[in-house]
Amino acid sequence: MTDSSMQHSAMEPAAPSLRRLNTQKVLKATWDRGLVTASELIELTSLTRATVLNQAKELVSAGWLREAEDTRAAGAYSKGRPALRYELNEAKSAVAGIDAGQHRISVALADLRGKEIDRQSLSVEPGACGEERLRITKELLRETLAKHAVEKLGALVIGVPAPVDAGGFSPKAADGFWAAMNPDWRSELAQYAHLFSVENDANLAAVAELGLEESRSFAALMVGERFGAGIVIDGHLLRGAHGLAGEMRFLSHVTGVGDALGLGYLAREQARRALTDGTESSMQRISAERVRAEDVFQAAAKQDPLALEILESLGRRLAKVVAVIAGFAGLEKVILSGAMAGILQPVIAIADRELAKEPELTCVQLAVSELGAEVALQGAISRGIELVRATAPFETQKR
Repeated sequence: MTDSSMQHSAMEPAAPSLRRLNTQKVLKATWDRGLVTASELIELTSLTRATVLNQAKELVSAGWLREAEDTRAAGAYSKGRPALRYELNEAKSAVAGIDAGQHRISVALADLRGKEIDRQSLSVEPGACGEERLRITKELLRETLAKHAVEKLGALVIGVPAPVDAGGFSPKAADGFWAAMNPDWRSELAQYAHLFSVENDANLAAVAELGLEESRSFAALMVGERFGAGIVIDGHLLRGAHGLAGEMRFLSHVTGVGDALGLGYLAREQARRALTDGTESSMQRISAERVRAEDVFQAAAKQDPLALEILESLGRRLAKVVAVIAGFAGLEKVILSGAMAGILQPVIAIADRELAKEPELTCVQLAVSELGAEVALQGAISRGIELVRATAPFETQKR
């Protein structure tokens, strides 16, 4: 082989690779659109008409695209050759998201447009070992797939309350918490999907928010049992070495904070300790061991002194946490996320008051996520669709 022929071979992809690349171009061009004509696909992909028609035909045959009525049949065209029209077949493959939280494990099934098909949840003991969490999750997933006759998912994404590196693993921690929250999911669950990923739950919350946010530098701050943040800088999600970007254990070194315990945990535990010690409160009608964070907020709304004192401490704590992460990373916004975020407005008001005392931090906006308690689950679905979109077409199976 001559030098010139070797150079030519190295620079040009082999025919199958080029063919697949062209197929992917056509498929991706339909993803964010409704009906699209062959002429529009030619313009979007810069491919020849013959190539577009051939690849579209293959995608229709494989089930990734649907061929819609032509423009004449649809009443949108009257002269000349009727334009062929295609659209994504969102039912071709399904994606699943799993939010493997400390207290609850939820599984959601969605189509390729992100439309939710089903959702199932089971409670789990907070101290459950990794093996038990694997068992519960596998049971939930198998039931969901069987219910909808899905043999293999396009993608499966699992969110866990632990830092996760690019390979899906968490660093070792002395207390064993990260290992329990992020056991070897791949060995048990990867078989159910073509594409598989384990992610930090706060990062998935940030992925979900990124699709809605105008701000390009923000944090999705999980505030329930423990603090954790998904950090987005200039539109890019940060992972960091070993997945530790956004990990909040450094708060043990912040004066006035001291640990990474979340607002939900602290509201509940502070109330329990105070009631056990005999502090007067309207919450005494509830046995101390059954007090929830929600009870504290409800009591505060009725001007209960103990509840108001607890919310004051939470607001001051939140202000310090926001000051550290927003001040260091130059964030425009901190979005409070997770199951209890929707009731935090009184705490946000206190935190805003404290932040106003620091002129350089008054530009930081505190907000509550509009995505509710399942924000990480929605992020997992979004991430799953991203994975399929980057890799499709591939073979799928349905019973």
